Amino acid sequence: MNEEKSVKAAIVYLARSRPGDIAELKRSLSLLDVNFNDKFNYPVVIFHEDINEKLMGKIRESTRSQIQFEKVSFKIPDFLNKEEVPELIYLDGDCFSMGYRHMCRFFSGIIFHHPALKDYDYYWRLDTDSFLLDKIDYDVFQFMHERNFKYGYIGIFKDEPGVTRDLWDTTKKYIEDNNLKPQFLQKFMSDGIWDRSYYYTNFEISRLDFWRSEEFMNYFEYLDRAGGIYKYRWGDAVIHLLAVSIFLPESNVHRFSDIAYQHQGFFNNYSPSPDIFSRLKNLKEIIKKPVVRTSNSLKRKSGLYRRFIKFVKRES
Repeated sequence: MNEEKSVKAAIVYLARSRPGDIAELKRSLSLLDVNFNDKFNYPVVIFHEDINEKLMGKIRESTRSQIQFEKVSFKIPDFLNKEEVPELIYLDGDCFSMGYRHMCRFFSGIIFHHPALKDYDYYWRLDTDSFLLDKIDYDVFQFMHERNFKYGYIGIFKDEPGVTRDLWDTTKKYIEDNNLKPQFLQKFMSDGIWDRSYYYTNFEISRLDFWRSEEFMNYFEYLDRAGGIYKYRWGDAVIHLLAVSIFLPESNVHRFSDIAYQHQGFFNNYSPSPDIFSRLKNLKEIIKKPVVRTSNSLKRKSGLYRRFIKFVKRES
């Protein structure tokens, strides 16, 4: 049981009550069980706004993991002028709802101070459409702890100009005003300008004390008050990459290149075990035909990805 472990950790989701989202969540939990949690037994915390008791029961029936539901309420922070925050914003060819921007703020910094996580040292965030495709035969939290990794990620991509508007200028001013010496931010800069890189945060494993630290919280509150999360949809993904590369030594950061993982059209760069494709027949009903996003940053053609596409076309 988790209470006997030397590492206190939880797996977290933020879920909506829409039927499609609930169906994906149940599939994600099922794969989490089979490929990790049946062996390691970590609690799963599901944050939500409006999942009722009946749905909670159905979700619990779909998994063998210990589930804790936590209701959250979102609102525009009081320090922003609500009349200046549109219900919808249109940037880079996409439309972003108020709910999406609430989610960005929640995962950027609010979640780490939620009472449900107060007794944990690590968290593993997954989205409702995050799918583990193969067995993970080691405890990822213990792995992080033993090697002093503070942040673990699955991939790095680049965001669009519209949704990062003013973020670099705001961050640069914060760095200069506070006389900071970024740890490895230079790795994501070109000609003195941040290149809009971000961690693919639908999968991230991290120590909570970093996100609760004064240095991060001061930076997050500075960005929060600048209003870019609501005006321009600054995402948790870009905020986390900037924070990690400013405040953490690169030696504290780890990429989980070995974990077979799928989110929408992205497959983690992974060499599958010989029998994984016999199991893909079961995954077909879970994933179906993947949606390949058109952003160049997400066109990752790993061997697993190419073989999966061929498999789906052959079986369809």
